[in-house]
Amino acid sequence: MRDTAGASRRVRALVATIAAALTVTTAACSFEEDGGNDSGNGTEPAQILRVGVQGLPPGQGNPYSALGSPSIYTWSALFDALTLVDASGEVTGALAASWENTSDRSWQFTLRDGVTFSNGEPFDADAVVATVDYLLTEEGAATTVGQELQNIAEATAVSATEVEFTTSNPDPILPARLSSMYIVAPAAWADLGPEGFATEPVGTGSYQVEAWRPGEVAMVAYPDSWRPPATPELTVVELAEPASRMQALASGQLDLVVGLAPDQASQVESAGGAIEVNPAPQVMSLAFITELDPDAPLADQRVRQALNYAVDKQAIVDNLLAGLAEAAGQGATPVAFGYNPDVAPYPYQPETAEQLLADAGYGDGLELTADVVVGSFPADGQIYQAMAADLAAVGVDLTLNEVDFPTWLDKYLGGTWDTDTFGLSWNTAPTLDASRPYTLFSCTKQPPFFCDQEVMPLHEQAASEFDPEARRAVLHELAVAVYDNPPALFLVEQIDLNATAEGVQGYRNDNRTIAYHEMTAPA
Repeated sequence: MRDTAGASRRVRALVATIAAALTVTTAACSFEEDGGNDSGNGTEPAQILRVGVQGLPPGQGNPYSALGSPSIYTWSALFDALTLVDASGEVTGALAASWENTSDRSWQFTLRDGVTFSNGEPFDADAVVATVDYLLTEEGAATTVGQELQNIAEATAVSATEVEFTTSNPDPILPARLSSMYIVAPAAWADLGPEGFATEPVGTGSYQVEAWRPGEVAMVAYPDSWRPPATPELTVVELAEPASRMQALASGQLDLVVGLAPDQASQVESAGGAIEVNPAPQVMSLAFITELDPDAPLADQRVRQALNYAVDKQAIVDNLLAGLAEAAGQGATPVAFGYNPDVAPYPYQPETAEQLLADAGYGDGLELTADVVVGSFPADGQIYQAMAADLAAVGVDLTLNEVDFPTWLDKYLGGTWDTDTFGLSWNTAPTLDASRPYTLFSCTKQPPFFCDQEVMPLHEQAASEFDPEARRAVLHELAVAVYDNPPALFLVEQIDLNATAEGVQGYRNDNRTIAYHEMTAPA
């Protein structure tokens, strides 16, 4: 069994080694209604908070066009969901005050009262129903969020503050799933349509968009928000390279940056800032495409296992992630419900890899291609290069094609890959439940890139089992099955490194939802 407590101690020790004066924190709090604070250092707070991110949402202000990082760093300032899953995995209320499971296929949610959208529209049960109704249309169901919520059959307004959700099949984690569904102003959405709304988004969040420029979103406070901001303006800037984000932080151009690399910690210290190191809820991997061509090399289980044996993941952790991460052998990380501590990573055994390749008929070598996005996670470009070098050592020539995130997303949603593999994280966020990534790497994902029909009964059990311990056991069994018949080359459990500039106050990170409304920076 893996020593997760020991791993946490090693993380703290290594961070101290990298930068002894830096502060390393982990937040696990729900939304707070009292957002006001001051800079706390005797100076006047700045009128604008400036944030540097890896990328802006590819769908701009359409909150159904993507999910998670990097889009969440922009959208969480503008929108709210009914729920929020905090860093400990607890489902807390956001726009919903409470909820209860009323049958195996129905849930009733009581909404927060007195909330309005930034254009003055009331937030009520009709707004929730309108959002669900869109996601149930053919267009909405094809979006990233629509695919996440495909089990919802209907939402009905019971009263102005009560909504009943009906699911097609039992769903024990629906409250957690709903954390991915931001609620939009229904009249604005109906008037503008998805494309128009994308440039003029309207939500219940702390801020509203003033201008959406290339590489930058300028926002101003929505003072009547249920979580009013302490800083009047917020600007989110896209800087694809970690070095550019670090330089902007050090030079005083940014107050908060996300997605730094471990070797930048000392630069943060030198600039007087503070860094937060958190285990990310994601496993970095190279996904195998087997459904487009049944005769492709990766359709052979031995080839997929060989690639997993061929890569020295621990060397990647030690050399590229400063020992702050862990090698991965399953789709969940320790923070996620359903993580199996008894499933170890594939050991580094290049001889085994070569034998498996030879047994599969590729003893003379194998050529593969991959589409990857770099700049999203610490050292991800270097990790892909190290992976490719290890594969080359066993006779696998992997060509890495770097693509931008919008291009990658189009291919992912449409299943229009023209490569053998692609970079894809096993992301348990926002639910922090292992079932989410296992579903995406299965026959359930439409269109699927990998499909193992033999394990689908386990997926179905996990999706419908309400007893937590019984459900955990099913997910543990699924982790073993996925290890044996891998749909991806498991790499590392990634980490998140965010940094604030000197004097910034109120920073709090809940499962990648940053509480911008609580933050201030000195003028």
